[in-house]
Amino acid sequence: MQNIEPPVPDQKNNPPDAAVAKRGSIALDQWRGLALVLVLVSHGFFFTNRVNGIGRVGVQLFFFISGMLVFRSLSRFRSESRFEYARSFWVRRLRRLYPAMLAYTIAMLPIVWLFQDHPELPLHSDLRSYLKSLPFVLTYFSNYIEAPPRTIGHLWSTSCEVQFYILAPLILIAAGSSEKRREFIFGFLLIVFTGLGLSYPLLAKYISFGEYGKYHFEFAVWPMMAGFWCEYKRSWFLKFPAQWVTAALWSSTLTCAALLAFILLTNEAKPLVVGTGSLLLGPCLLAYLFGCPIPGVLGNGMRWLGLRTYSIYLWQQPLTLCMFLPNFLHPVGALIAVALGGIWFHFFERPFLSVNSRNPKG
Repeated sequence: MQNIEPPVPDQKNNPPDAAVAKRGSIALDQWRGLALVLVLVSHGFFFTNRVNGIGRVGVQLFFFISGMLVFRSLSRFRSESRFEYARSFWVRRLRRLYPAMLAYTIAMLPIVWLFQDHPELPLHSDLRSYLKSLPFVLTYFSNYIEAPPRTIGHLWSTSCEVQFYILAPLILIAAGSSEKRREFIFGFLLIVFTGLGLSYPLLAKYISFGEYGKYHFEFAVWPMMAGFWCEYKRSWFLKFPAQWVTAALWSSTLTCAALLAFILLTNEAKPLVVGTGSLLLGPCLLAYLFGCPIPGVLGNGMRWLGLRTYSIYLWQQPLTLCMFLPNFLHPVGALIAVALGGIWFHFFERPFLSVNSRNPKG
């Protein structure tokens, strides 16, 4: 991990801020790749009962990055066109997400039909359960299904994201242009959502949310609101001393190593793993704001994964947790999902990206 140095202009004489922003975008792609790796490890080795919580850490990290990107996109708002911009924002997001997901749900139909009578599959793996859940998936409410089929159960995270995408422009419109009003509304929502997320284990003891209540928007979305707020407060975080940033980035490496080591020692540490994994949000933010990407082959590989996270995420669960493959092949299934997701990205996601997202530089 390199030390933080003052930004310098690149060879095209771009100002330092532009160079830092470019490196920061690369860093975000890499951290998104890390989030995907955590999910792949969690699902690929789930049968060992030694990776509990790692996947949720990855989802929280991805949510946090999405929250930052949402505010960055919406910060182009102008008061006289805010409703038109909100509509444009919703259309762009759906155009990017929907084709790949729709194609995935269609592609899974013959697979579910073919394997539905396999005795090793979990409950609700039949075609009827799949079709019954599809309307919730296609309208982004699958996070409120109780016991969905595993072939589409992982799409709860996409539903939470889209629900936040719908809400975020309305939050910004309600906050107006007054800094005091924005501070109050953004801060209030951050406290409310974070409080709900932290209190879920306690609330679940007294209120029946069902096993899948933890995936409900109100309990799961706090990392997105945290990212939204952090991007809003970016000028405040940029005042951090360079030494702090370097220390935080090093600590992220140590945190990952400690997490992986700890889960090998016990299978009863999921709350601790998830809580400790939340500490990765800080280094992710600083790597983005101060333009600190991972160098070399490792960095390039993580960025490649990060740019294709959505398509890979769609396919990793059928090749792991759905039990279409025997347990010992689940790690191989996770690797196959990377290749299949790369192909899926090329055909069903990349054509719907903006020109800049379709052809990332650097």
